[in-house]
Amino acid sequence: MIKAAGAVVWREETPFELEILLVHRPKYDDWSFPKGKIDEKEASIAAAFREVKEETGVTAIFGQYLGSTSYKLEDEKKKVKYWMAQARPTSDAFSANEEVDKIEWVSIKEARHFLTYDEDRDILDEFINRERYSSATILLRHAKALKRSDWNDYDLDRPLTNDGIEQSKRLISQLEPFGIEGIFSSDATRCFATVEPTSLAFDIKVSVSPDINEEVYEKSPKVALEYVRHLMRYPGNHLVSSHNPIIPEILTKIARVEYSAEDLDPADAWVIHHHGNKVLSVEFLRHPKI
Repeated sequence: MIKAAGAVVWREETPFELEILLVHRPKYDDWSFPKGKIDEKEASIAAAFREVKEETGVTAIFGQYLGSTSYKLEDEKKKVKYWMAQARPTSDAFSANEEVDKIEWVSIKEARHFLTYDEDRDILDEFINRERYSSATILLRHAKALKRSDWNDYDLDRPLTNDGIEQSKRLISQLEPFGIEGIFSSDATRCFATVEPTSLAFDIKVSVSPDINEEVYEKSPKVALEYVRHLMRYPGNHLVSSHNPIIPEILTKIARVEYSAEDLDPADAWVIHHHGNKVLSVEFLRHPKI
């Protein structure tokens, strides 16, 4: 199976004048959403972000996951995952390339006419039914750390392994699509070290707090829960680096998603898309492949 990813890219430069970005592919002489194949070890959302940029010049802030389409391509089946993504005003100008020779910003009504395939119209319908202006709170478990049994010092000082360090670097491409504005971390070394490469890449200072570490959680689980609830009151996309089982607990209480702590691997994340405290959708983000 060919795996691909793309996005329904939108903008609203004038209130109530929503526009959708469509691309024309000369190879197929069709109109569709920007998309492309997922590279080996690349996260789907990272591939979607990269393909949108490469094909159209647009840098976008990704929102909710919209679903996927599947269809036959010659002798193989192709599956494409789609997200909704708001175009940044600072995007590069379009330059025709091998994949795409022209792009068009069109209204929803025009998009239905332009789109070549019915499955793309289904994705467009899904987009229409979603809240565009939302925030994302990303709950990230720290990357792979040294085992407790191999560490004889204070547990909050336990460091990442070499694999964990590599995971922390590879998280950058998976988190870039969200346009993160704030990074918050437990004061445990392993949590801070997990988000440090991302903070440096995006030039965002990490806010460190004991409220979301394991010691405080064991004494009072409500502290971490209230910390995240307070953070969700503010607009913008935020990254929270914490521990297991704190993240499953927050996920259950805030998003009503039952998730076992045993299933959360190092560097796994859950993305809560919300409008204030109203949860719109929840998306799982698997740890980077190394």
